[in-house]
Amino acid sequence: MAKNPNRTARKRREEAGEVVRPDTIVVVSGRYGSCTQYAKWLISSLGCDAIEYSRQSLGYVSLYPNVIYIGAIRDAEISNVNIMWQNYGNFGLEGRKVIVCGVGLGDPENEAYREKVMKRSSSLPEYCSFYILPGKIDSENLKRLDRPQFEKFLLDAERIYGKETAALINERASENYNGISSAALEPVVQEILATRE
Repeated sequence: MAKNPNRTARKRREEAGEVVRPDTIVVVSGRYGSCTQYAKWLISSLGCDAIEYSRQSLGYVSLYPNVIYIGAIRDAEISNVNIMWQNYGNFGLEGRKVIVCGVGLGDPENEAYREKVMKRSSSLPEYCSFYILPGKIDSENLKRLDRPQFEKFLLDAERIYGKETAALINERASENYNGISSAALEPVVQEILATRE
């Protein structure tokens, strides 16, 4: 992501004669690039703004009618999403279009996996839309401090997710799986476009 994606996006819209104020912001919480790549695709498709997750920057979401949150799935929980919901009154999220996307190694079509992630991210309000997007892993490029945590996660995967999903996650981890795809974002893009009709 650009160092200041909001300024870059605004300049691009001004040069194209488009509306300067976008209606959508993407909040990105990830460490290894999958979430950031999805955010870049959304910026390109929707002309929206994006910020990296931090408690200090979450107040910006109150300026946009549509909010998309993209976070890595860790131990069946979408990283940092509960902080946003615990403060949704402060950030003015009530009445806004809110879409939450978790990025992980499990099968997005597996209902048990989806339910587990939703349950662990327990404060997701009923009015928000929820998607799981396929992620990627390059275990050789994990940061030194993250490697033991990831190895522990693989050992605990069956307890967390059940046998079927754990087997898939371990297989994908051993193969350095890369499933990220712009096509996976199509339902998200269509939801936002529907608000513009």
